[in-house]
Amino acid sequence: MNNSKVRIPKEIAPDVFALAAQLYAQQNQDYSLEEIMQAGAEVQIPPEVIQQAIQQIQAKQIRDRDRQRKLKLILTSGGIGAAIALFGFWTYNTFASNATPSGRSLEANLPSANLANANPLNIPPAPPPELPPTAGTTFTGEVKQYLLNPEGKVDGLLLNNGLQVKFSPQMADSLVRIITPNTKVSIFGDPGFSTRFGQEVRAKSITNSQTGQTLVEQPPTIAPQPPSLSNYSTLSAQGTAQNWLVGHRGEINGVIISNGTIVKFPPHVGEQLTSMSMANIKNTIQAKGFGTRNRYGQILEATALSVNGQSVSLQPKAITEP
Repeated sequence: MNNSKVRIPKEIAPDVFALAAQLYAQQNQDYSLEEIMQAGAEVQIPPEVIQQAIQQIQAKQIRDRDRQRKLKLILTSGGIGAAIALFGFWTYNTFASNATPSGRSLEANLPSANLANANPLNIPPAPPPELPPTAGTTFTGEVKQYLLNPEGKVDGLLLNNGLQVKFSPQMADSLVRIITPNTKVSIFGDPGFSTRFGQEVRAKSITNSQTGQTLVEQPPTIAPQPPSLSNYSTLSAQGTAQNWLVGHRGEINGVIISNGTIVKFPPHVGEQLTSMSMANIKNTIQAKGFGTRNRYGQILEATALSVNGQSVSLQPKAITEP
């Protein structure tokens, strides 16, 4: 039989390719990473995009299995036990970094004829979710500057619309590689209380809107190390208030002044500034303390602070006995 003379109508050609891919997948239950990379290269998909897709698929399946375990705990517990389990599940979904990654999946990038109905990673399929998806909100904006912790590690972003995006410092190295000041970003996360001083967003995923690269918040893999005193130095700064920094409840805990320096202080000091009507943009700020200066910026934890020439007490808040 001469197969070259057989003509396939174009209306059924997609079905032929899909069925052929399914039959091929049944005979070949897994693929090597090299085979996946080669398939991607044929349709001009960079290897790093395929690696990112693999990591996101694996992360999603781990999260789905965690949800199922927690659901079983809730269903098998009774009374107070069920309430405790439900509260633990809510806390996990509120603070853990388990945002659904954005961007196209591996299957969407490779031709359907090659991957249709196949399981190229040979990962057991996750059971269908039985609980509502993790709550979150999407925000967009342009990065104005990095936010730092007192050790000088990047732990957030200040956007040009005033949003303050926070994430764990362990992700700093990955973030600064794909996000820089003046980059347009899309943030998916948990919004804090909005005030006239600003709003904090705890990011679950951060996407570079121009390149499509996404960074997903992950739980720490190692215990945090205690800060090294050698990282700190005595610093001072002076300028006008440009952005007041807030926590998740809207409490003021710092200020960015006109030279870009981040000045941090405890929330009870922010309450004092608010009650004295001293937390205003363009107020003159003078601060001394200890902190870090590096290529990402300058931050100091204030040990002395004045606003418009008026000294502000930094004494610990008194504890009232019952």
